[in-house]
Amino acid sequence: MLTFAEFEAVAPEIAAPIRAKLEDKGLCFLATLRRDGSPRISPLEVSFLQDGLYVGSMPGATKARDLQRDPRCALLTPITDKDDLSGEGKAFLHAIEITDPARARELLVQAVEGTDDMDIDDFGDDSHVFELRVTGAAWQRVEDDTWVTTSWVEGQAVRHRRRDGASGEVVEVG
Repeated sequence: MLTFAEFEAVAPEIAAPIRAKLEDKGLCFLATLRRDGSPRISPLEVSFLQDGLYVGSMPGATKARDLQRDPRCALLTPITDKDDLSGEGKAFLHAIEITDPARARELLVQAVEGTDDMDIDDFGDDSHVFELRVTGAAWQRVEDDTWVTTSWVEGQAVRHRRRDGASGEVVEVG
């Protein structure tokens, strides 16, 4: 499991567009696992703080309980509409809850610093903060009429694949 900064070092061609999209849009979707193993999707904001990628949650929120029970999760960058061909990022993650209250508060203060829509007083002492560590990721986009996928899994090299058109054959390109 890598911090986001470590991920940026090993797979910059995937990490950079994911980070840019998250910073530009300010929102993503996080998939967690419910108690019965079925998926739950939640829209949320992320923060790049120090070397990591962090999310916060209201006290006792269902997604926080999901992550406490099973830390595996996935993040999807937003796509604005069906004609948005700018690319989409997927990150496969492991959530680590920050249980030290002073550290959690410090991260929350950093996250709201410089924002107009949040105030640190909006967060209670029992708010949840999680660092999202990266175990794999992909960046997919359309170039001309070709689907291009760049992916990475921890411990492996970055892969590049192309598919010409919707029904074309997938070809490894590096």
